[in-house]
Parts: sequence; C-alpha cells; structure tokens
Amino acid sequence: MIQDENRKKSLNWEKDTEGSKMVKVCVVGMGRAGKLHAQNFAEKIKNAELKAVVDPVEEIVKEAGGELGVPYYKNLENALAKEDFDAVIICTPSFTHASLIIESAEHGKHILCEKPLVLNLEEAERITKIENGGVKFQVGYVRRFDRYYLEAKKRIDAGEIGTPLIFKNTARDPFLPSGWIADPSLSGGIFLDMLSHDFDMARWLMGKEVREVEARGGAWFYEETKEKGDQDLVGVLLVFEKEGIGLVEGCRKCAYGYDLRTEVVGSEGTLMVGSPYDPNFSIGKRDGITPRKAQWFWERFEEAFLEEDKHFIECIVENKEPLVSGMDGRKALEIALAARTSLKARKPVYL
Repeated sequence: MIQDENRKKSLNWEKDTEGSKMVKVCVVGMGRAGKLHAQNFAEKIKNAELKAVVDPVEEIVKEAGGELGVPYYKNLENALAKEDFDAVIICTPSFTHASLIIESAEHGKHILCEKPLVLNLEEAERITKIENGGVKFQVGYVRRFDRYYLEAKKRIDAGEIGTPLIFKNTARDPFLPSGWIADPSLSGGIFLDMLSHDFDMARWLMGKEVREVEARGGAWFYEETKEKGDQDLVGVLLVFEKEGIGLVEGCRKCAYGYDLRTEVVGSEGTLMVGSPYDPNFSIGKRDGITPRKAQWFWERFEEAFLEEDKHFIECIVENKEPLVSGMDGRKALEIALAARTSLKARKPVYL
C-alpha cells in the first residue's frame, strides 16, 4: 500500500528562479535506455532535475554518475534513503520491473517504467492498482511519442481513412539480442520484449481492443534461440472487437538492418508509417538504385524518447494523466501472453 505521508512529500516540488515546478528524478538502470533518459532529465527538460542514478554494477554506475554529475547508488533502497527526489525512471531488465515499481510507489514516487510493464498477469494486477494511489504512472511505449505515429493517430481519429479495418506491422531487428534479453524467462521473449510495442500500436492506432490472438512461428535463424525456448520469426493474427484484423510480423534477423513499417487500412484509404530504408539518401548505379540502410532503433526514436520524458514531467507538474497508462501496459502484456499460448497450442486464444 502506498504510504500517504510519502506521497504527500513527493508532491512538494522545488521551484526554479522563474517559479516553475521542478521535478527531481532518479534513474534506475544505466544501460543504453537508462543513460538516454538520464541525459534527457539532466540536460534537456526545463522542469526536471536529475538527482541520482542507480545500477547494481559499481563500475557502470560510478562512470554514469561522474559523467552526469550526480550521486550514484547500487540499489534503489539506498537512493531512497539518502536522496530527495519525486520520480523514479525504471530502465532495468524486465524481470526486475515489478519489485522496483512497488518499492517506488510505496515511497510515494511517480513512476516511468520502460516496457514491458511486467512478465505475468499476477504482477500486472498488483501494478495497475498503483494508478489509484495518487502517483503518476507511465509505461514506456515510446512510439506513441514519435512524430510520425502521432501524425498517423491524429489523421485516423480525424476520419481521413474512414473506419480502420486492417493493422499491418513489420518489425525486423538486424540481429539476435544478447544477455538477459535473449533469455525468454527473463525478458518475456519475442512476443513480450520485442512485439509488445507493436501490440500497443495495434490497440492505439485502431482505437479498438483485441479479442482474439493466433500466432505461428519458430526458431529458424539461430540455434541459440531454439536452445533457450524462444522464437526468432513469428506471425500473429489479431482480431479486434466489432470489426477489423491485425497482422504482425516479428523477425530477429534482417540482412539490411533495422526495419519497422506500419500500415492502417481504412474503408476510405490507407495510412503508412516507416520504410525498409532511409529515403533521405540513395545511390544509383548500372545495377539499380541502392538506398542507405535503415537507422537502428535508438537513432530512429531518439527524439521520441525525449518527448516521452517531457510528457512524464508535464503530467506531474500539471497533474494530468499519462498518455500510456499501466492498463495500456497490461493490455499489451495480455496480447503477448495470448500469442505465446496460441503458438504452443496451435489454436486461437480469446481475450
């Protein structure tokens, strides 16, 4: 249960010289995502102040703290005891999310947690109750803050393509991830670690809930994937409430680089986001035109990460609800788990 006294303390912002509310932030996890978030809060967001960083690996967290000019800790418990901050940004491995979310909430801290929310529905049930406890809680589905996906959502909602009826998404990574992400017991595997972004986009862009999931696929690229019990190529059929279907491809190997494409087919038109190549540069020779390969995920969505962080701070300062809620995280989790079940049972799963 969230402690009322701690929650009240978290709402006492300091003010800068212009009278703006300052939100003090602690970032947990100093991998690539954590460092990017930390730099945003330290340097690029007016109403935010980075107060501390946390990572269990001393060498990594010491280096990050030195670069950012803030205190560093090996665990969140010590940071909570010694530093005064309002919000916690969780950028740690997926299997650690639940305990860190609960610990942060019990201390009355606002929370931005990287996707996926958690790894099972039991944890999700506990987590989503936090939103009724007085803290702001946002899940890091960064594509919702990308300018192109935002434009797509705006045009769909304005009725430019009529009634959305088909969601098509291609997600191809250039290589198999390493470390804990490659272990489905720790990351949730391809359905949760990789495709939960796409399941969130399906719900958001279509404006409808998913009612049926059917998945097929296998470990056909990498022996390591097979040994760890995951898949490296999958296809997922989504059936939406009332009307509409979704087709999602997830692939862990792409020879030409990172490839993310989304289409929404409506009754009056089709909207497309993304391309298998960078359209800003190509070279033509006798054998044809060769485009530059696509940017990797971090470069493609760097601006969106900043907008995501700005939105989180705005929600705290202006007391408004985050665009991506804990329930949104739970819904993506439900679809991912249903896809995993469907793959094993080789039959549809109904939500």
